[in-house]
Amino acid sequence: MNKVGLLCLNTLLLLNPLQAATAMDLAAIFRMPVFKIGVVGSAGTVEVSDNKSFSDVPFKSSGSISPVVTLIQPPVYFGEDTRWGYHTELNVKYFKLDYDNDDARYQDGELKGYTADITPVLFYQWGHKELCAKCRSWRVEAGVGMNYLNSDGELKQPDGKDIEFSSVGFGFNSHIGAVVNYRQWELGLRLVVPTQINDDDDDADARHALSSVSLAYRF
Repeated sequence: MNKVGLLCLNTLLLLNPLQAATAMDLAAIFRMPVFKIGVVGSAGTVEVSDNKSFSDVPFKSSGSISPVVTLIQPPVYFGEDTRWGYHTELNVKYFKLDYDNDDARYQDGELKGYTADITPVLFYQWGHKELCAKCRSWRVEAGVGMNYLNSDGELKQPDGKDIEFSSVGFGFNSHIGAVVNYRQWELGLRLVVPTQINDDDDDADARHALSSVSLAYRF
């Protein structure tokens, strides 16, 4: 099965998690996701290794703001009187990182591309449980899921030659975060655990830990 097919299969499975029939009905399991569109600023580094040319070369966040598009399911709570619940979300994000000049092996470089991750999220929420014109809420959350990376990079050597490479593959991702909701708006801080991307033999390996601050609007 090719990578696109595998990603689509995992998307369908994780957006519709199987649960015991006695726990909740089909309407809760197969609930329709909604759109969330926003911008995100990231902090951290991505380390890339190519067995043929280089190893553990760091690329850092350039401080730029990137767009992010999210499909997110409405939350499900584990009971009427509890604040514990979960949802599943699919995020697609563009990024562009600069070569970390603190590493003196190369003169310059960049790494850019996009990531797609699908993550079931467990949360504890205060305030209103629903989104509405006057609703406010805040929560802490933890998520574990799958991440897909598609990126291209370039390194400039001191002799003027360029090294071009790509990193395409799947890995697992996890985060802990804090989120504030006001009406349809969301402000989130998410700290990401380092993720290893498993690539084909011809691609470079990537390991990243890009934590983020995001501002988004849910439709």
